[in-house]
Amino acid sequence: KQWYNAEYGGPGEAGMALVDMSVLGGPLRCRRCKAYINPNVKFVDGGRKFICNLCNVDTEVPPEYFCNLDHTGRRADTAERPELSRGSYEFTTTTDYCKGSKFPQSAAYIFVIDVTYASFQSGMVQTLTSNIAAVLNNLPKEEGQEKSPIRVGFITYNTQLHFYNLNPSLAQPAMMVQPDMSEVFVPIVDGFLVTLDEAQTHLKALMDMIPTLHSQDKKGESIMLPAIQAGCAALKAAGRPGKVIMFHSSLPIAAGPGQLKNREDKKLLNTDKEATLLVPADPVFEKVARECVDAGVGVDMFLFPHAYIDVASVGKIATVTGGIIQRYPMFRADVDGERLIQDLAIHISEPCMFDAVLRMRTNAGIRPVEFCGNFMMQNATDMEIAVLKPSSTVTIEIKHDDKLSEDFHAYVQVALLYTSMSGARKLRLHNLALPVSSNLSDLYKACDMDTVVNSLTKEFGKALLQNHTYKSLREQLLQRVSNSLACYRQNCAAPSQPGQLILPETLKLLPLYSHCLLRSPALMPSVEVSFDEKSNLLQRLAMMNVEQSELFLYPRLYNLNTSTLGNEGMPPIIRSSYDRIRESGPHLLDNGLVLILWLGSNTPSKWLQEVMGVTVIDQVDPTVGNLQPFDNPTSVRIREIIDEIRTKRRQHLRLNVVRQKDKTEHIFMQFLVEDKTEQGMNYTDFLCSIHREIRNILS
Repeated sequence: KQWYNAEYGGPGEAGMALVDMSVLGGPLRCRRCKAYINPNVKFVDGGRKFICNLCNVDTEVPPEYFCNLDHTGRRADTAERPELSRGSYEFTTTTDYCKGSKFPQSAAYIFVIDVTYASFQSGMVQTLTSNIAAVLNNLPKEEGQEKSPIRVGFITYNTQLHFYNLNPSLAQPAMMVQPDMSEVFVPIVDGFLVTLDEAQTHLKALMDMIPTLHSQDKKGESIMLPAIQAGCAALKAAGRPGKVIMFHSSLPIAAGPGQLKNREDKKLLNTDKEATLLVPADPVFEKVARECVDAGVGVDMFLFPHAYIDVASVGKIATVTGGIIQRYPMFRADVDGERLIQDLAIHISEPCMFDAVLRMRTNAGIRPVEFCGNFMMQNATDMEIAVLKPSSTVTIEIKHDDKLSEDFHAYVQVALLYTSMSGARKLRLHNLALPVSSNLSDLYKACDMDTVVNSLTKEFGKALLQNHTYKSLREQLLQRVSNSLACYRQNCAAPSQPGQLILPETLKLLPLYSHCLLRSPALMPSVEVSFDEKSNLLQRLAMMNVEQSELFLYPRLYNLNTSTLGNEGMPPIIRSSYDRIRESGPHLLDNGLVLILWLGSNTPSKWLQEVMGVTVIDQVDPTVGNLQPFDNPTSVRIREIIDEIRTKRRQHLRLNVVRQKDKTEHIFMQFLVEDKTEQGMNYTDFLCSIHREIRNILS
């Protein structure tokens, strides 16, 4: 389920209703299983009691909540109460739902910037300091607010930590240095976390000060973990949830907590030891991540590596806290600067929830057993998430482990307790009533393939981190898909010839997406994919929603020939195979994370002139990163298409230009998922292998 922010529903949905039960001392709950009042409970005894739909135990209704029942046995005020008439709604809460029995304060964002020599050489620091003031204008507001409630603070670091006091009463911003990394503390209380209005007094001066103070420092080594600890400690001391937004350039090899060594070894690819390089090198990273979650602090990472940076270790903190990891390999300010600022502005503008706890309750016969996503679990039921964004997604597998009657529904209730940006503690409820059937045909008809694929993707990504080899995962996936399809043929399909492949209507594309999953660079061993890139892909897989995982597995390939562009919308999509591509046509590939413009060797000179500004394909600069604007309909239309893709992905994807028969063409071809590779078969052969496996099972 995708969680939207409190004030607004998803596309086409009504806003979330907010229910205040403070007169009852908090939301009304079942006295036995602690489920919350919902539309599926049954009121009895004239409305003086309700029977819980999850555990079937009755609970007395408080006098303040009593209402008479109508002739059908329903409360007379059902339509007026969202908690009795809607599947999703929210409750205000009391201090019983708050840490320390005290309501939290509004959130804060702390920007933590690496000021080592490498960061200045790439232009990262200069790009940030030149644009951060404009970016901060995108801080999110809650409905009805004129100004964002979020406070901001700044830390820079190399082998030391630098804190900045932005108190408006000071003549200029003040810097305090902390050289000892063994015991991090916050030297500033007042003036470190300030409102945007207060920050404006010194913000420009601070952004000018940072390059002036640190650009001449030739230190190549840096810390990292102490900087995160400092940001977390500052938010905890202020009693605020929030985010640490980190900008980091290199492997943290400086002495101190979280010191790392280069452990990349290509020889371990596709071996039993591969997983050791995809998990943190030091348990201290997970320890700090847990401390951040306990404090309600999420960590977002913007990484700018020019070499191995050990994403598996440093990124663990972001994944456990519900944060993001954005990589900008070989960052160059002149090429990638706009992309960084656009990504940061989009990221900053997203409304967030903080210090969240999610629990699923079910009736007898089913229970939640597996959990995938970016969160922390300290018990068997509660998912703790430091920060939730509109795109945040968790996957919960529910197991049928006891008898269910077809005369009744199976019930699921998901409760999400969270802190809003302005510091309000709220409880969001989602309720489902699912029909029960013993007929396998009904199951296959109701099957949601998109969700099945999303769940499989996360499950196998998680398995790779648990010492499973690619070979064993491939065999397991092949077996599971074949068993599912063989079950349908044996129990649901009409009799047919053994040589005919019969697939359920809802799962016709399951073999295709299974093939794509095995082709994914997140799973398939390849010397072309670094361990850092693989770790990042696995971390992203864990948080993808259904639409994102579909696009990641089967990229969209557009024909950009002038004759197919049209005047609006997206151009035609073609199948992801080299056989479908024409040498005379440019094509655009989008998988949600990568954007590639492929130029055939016979791309018309007119098209090249109008879009690329050259007449010969050899003159095209593959490192351009973006298209220059030219005043002609073709250039305008193609830039509109690229902008629309970036808007949908909520990310300023870098445009990678690949020319046919160039050495870099293999980068493009690895995304043509229907084709054969050195490591695996094409889709047609994979489908045949599935068919053979089904016939073996049935025989």
